[in-house]
Amino acid sequence: MDQTEKLAVMEKARIAMRNGWHCSESVVLAVGDQLFPDKLPHILRIAAPFSGGIGGTQEELCGACSGGLMVIGALHGRIAVNEDDALCLALSSAFRERFKAHFGYLRCKDQREHWIGQPGQPDCAELAAQTVRLLIELIAV
Repeated sequence: MDQTEKLAVMEKARIAMRNGWHCSESVVLAVGDQLFPDKLPHILRIAAPFSGGIGGTQEELCGACSGGLMVIGALHGRIAVNEDDALCLALSSAFRERFKAHFGYLRCKDQREHWIGQPGQPDCAELAAQTVRLLIELIAV
């Protein structure tokens, strides 16, 4: 994916959030529309509960990070127990580390208290867009 396409997918995540999609859904929607449009409706439904740190509680993993992990799973997850899932697990671990290194936090509540909307910091729509960037760079689409 070239720089122009990457910026367009990031913008799609921003727009999705601003149009009412949740963080987890926005990441899945933006990237999934490019990579697996035929599976997107089902994966969007799966992404819904992970918004706002699971069910909007803000107590668990940031929904944008969860959405990125869902994309990795949709691309590289196994569908039989005898399949090798090493690539999926390695990418998931690497994505988690990149997310934490970039944003400083994994938990939704921590993001909201220390990063999102703080002076000089962007909102959740920008967090979703930056998550998409991290994801795209990792999976090198």
